[in-house]
This record gives sequence, structure tokens and C-alpha cells, in this order.
Amino acid sequence: MTRVLDSIERRLCTDPSAARAIVDLAPIVRQVELDGGRPAHLLRLGLVIDALGAHLGDPGAKVYLVVDRALITDLELTSNEKMVLRRWADDGLVETLPEVDDRLLELSAYTGLPVVSRDDFARFAGRHPWAAGAPFLIPVPGVGGAALMTRPNAAPTMPRPTLDPATQAVLGRYWRCPEPGCVLFGTPGPAQPPPRVRSGRAVCPRHGAPMHDGGPRQQATPVTIWIRGEDRGRFPVAAGAPVVVGRSPEGPGGVRLGELLDDEAVHWVSRSHVRLDLLDGALVVTDTSTNGTTVHTRSGPDAVPETITLHRGQQHRLGDWDVVELHEGVQLCRADRRPNSGGADDAPVMAEAPTMAIRLPGSAADRRG
Repeated sequence: MTRVLDSIERRLCTDPSAARAIVDLAPIVRQVELDGGRPAHLLRLGLVIDALGAHLGDPGAKVYLVVDRALITDLELTSNEKMVLRRWADDGLVETLPEVDDRLLELSAYTGLPVVSRDDFARFAGRHPWAAGAPFLIPVPGVGGAALMTRPNAAPTMPRPTLDPATQAVLGRYWRCPEPGCVLFGTPGPAQPPPRVRSGRAVCPRHGAPMHDGGPRQQATPVTIWIRGEDRGRFPVAAGAPVVVGRSPEGPGGVRLGELLDDEAVHWVSRSHVRLDLLDGALVVTDTSTNGTTVHTRSGPDAVPETITLHRGQQHRLGDWDVVELHEGVQLCRADRRPNSGGADDAPVMAEAPTMAIRLPGSAADRRG
């Protein structure tokens, strides 16, 4: 069970630009019909994450998880499961709140991401009228444990709710929580989640405290480092702040890959291999290496890539699905996309789950944690 929870953990984030959906956890862990097991089981989240990957055609899809705080003390979860939930919250991988429903819709309105939930949110028709037709996803039993279906009578695309000027102004800035050590709003940066907006003020969703203005939010695109098919980190590229990536680039702000590279890659990845700029909303890659850079261009996630080779000083404007390869298996791409690498994170998160771990209440696997 521990290995499966580790696989689930790799799919969690509170970075809206990297997530593919917002997930309402509490009803999912209690959805017994997904596996026929005990009344509450955290591994059902893994079934739903795999179902999301199948639904989107993105096996490595990450989710923005919102957790009802009462779940962390739920007597129907094991002590290990509750410990894992607390750790995820303490590490800033999930949001934990006393009431989650309004926050789920708020996050969807601000980010455009669909919500995965069993709730129809009908009681929020006044505050969030757009949600009635939103193509939210409902977990249902399916082959292998779970599938996702779009809500009946939903619009084919996510509606764009109208945000008042005060809310838009709040979302256009960084914020800092006054609570020391806040994992969500401790440091302003491109991966910061949207705050709650109450009466035109930014409020920390975790601590409920009004926050301090951290300055204007820069336009930025997060980029993920993939090494041999594994997600090895993320960094933002902001407008007017180019980022140099290589084995050991000089100067502040460079992304150093040296310790992530194997013996062969160390010889082929240059000290300063590429520079990434954000120009007019698009990433532009410039080769600064001695060995050249490969760009795999794709029109979509399943498209056959075409290959472009860049030499020192040459640039290429990257499309949404393009992948920059510094050396075989050393790749960069937008954090809300992924290379067709066939790596470990493409495997279903439930691939290593013992069959009996879910289906038998109180099984030995559960007691081992």
C-alpha cells in the first residue's frame, strides 16, 4: 500500500498550471462501489486518478486535490492513511479545508479546470450559476475499478464565468500569508495557487487570514524537467526573465542538471545548454551548447513528432506540445504537458496495488500500511 500511495503522491500538486482537474477527495474515498471494499479507503483516489488519465489520454495527469479536514480524523480510515493525508497537507501538495464545496467551484472558476466529484452543486446555483452546465466529471465503476463520465446535460466545453473587477485584480497579484510557514502562500511565485477572494480581499484558504500583497503576478509558464521518463523538478520561465538550463550554468537563476545526469549524459549536456524565454506568451528556446539541441514538435498529445535540430545561437518558438531534448532522455516541456516518454510515471498508479488490498476490509495489506 505504501508504494501505491507514493505513486499517488507524485500526481498531486497545488499548481493550477500543472494540474488537469480538481478532485473532491472525501466522497471518493467513501465510494464503495468502485471496489467493493471497506467503507473508506484512500486507495480509491488512485483508481480515480488512473480513470482521469484514461479519460484525458494523459497517463501522467496530475490533480489538484481538495480535502475535507474532517477526513484526516475519520475513524473509517487507517492510522497510516490519516498520517499520509496530514503529510500531504503539511507538504503543500493538497488543500485541506473545513468546508470544500464552495472552494472547488471557486478554483474551477479561477483556473478553468474541471471538477471531479459526485456532487451536483445544485445548491450553489445562485453564487456559481455557470457551474450548472460545466462539464464536471463523475466517478463511476468501470473496468479495473473506476471510470469518469461527464455530467448529463453538460456543455461540451468549460464555460467562462464572469469575474468582477475586484476579483480579477486580486488574482493578478501574488500574496503572502501572515501565518509563519504557510506552505501554500509562504513565498510568492508562479506556482502559487489562487487565493480565496472575499469582499475584494485575498484570504488564505488554509488559515482563513487576510494576506499581504506580494506584488504583481508575472506572466510565467512552468517547465518540467524529465530525466529518463521521470519528473525531476519544475521551474518557471517568466516574461523578461530568461532561464538558462544546463549541466552547471553560471550566474543566478540558472537551472543545474548536473546531479541528475548519468555518466553518459554528463558528457553531452553542456554547462549552459539552452536558454528559455517567454515572449508574447510563448516559450522560445535558444541553443547555447556545443553539442546541439533537439526539438520534437507535436500538434497534440498523440501526434507523431517531427524533429528539429538546433545549433549554437539558433532559436525555435515552441508549440504547446513541443519537447526540448538536451540529450537522449533529458527533456524539457511545459508542466501541463508531458513528453511521450513511456516512463515510470506513465504507469497506472494502481499498477502495484495488491488485488486484495482494496477488496477485503481489514486485510493484512491494510494493517501493514
